[in-house]
Amino acid sequence: MLAPHILIYVGCCFMKALGIIAIIWLSLCALVLLVLHINSHKMIKSIFLNAILGFAAIAVINLTQKFTGVHIPLNWWTVGGSGVLGLPCVCGIVLLQTLI
Repeated sequence: MLAPHILIYVGCCFMKALGIIAIIWLSLCALVLLVLHINSHKMIKSIFLNAILGFAAIAVINLTQKFTGVHIPLNWWTVGGSGVLGLPCVCGIVLLQTLI
């Protein structure tokens, strides 16, 4: 059996790796959304709709927190991320909330 301090170290490395994977995932989503917005003929409308969908997703998740047990705190990072990246950011935040 492994010593407790080794298990803590392995868990710490797993959490760091999970954080790095989440950052890479959200960066790729941002890049894909940027390319799609640039290629869109209605770029401003597309960016605005993406931001509205991100804010609406956070609102729905926070309104249903009694039933689901998932809560996204409102701070500059979550609001900014959902405004810029939209639904992929909200999905990433919910994924991290459920895994951690």
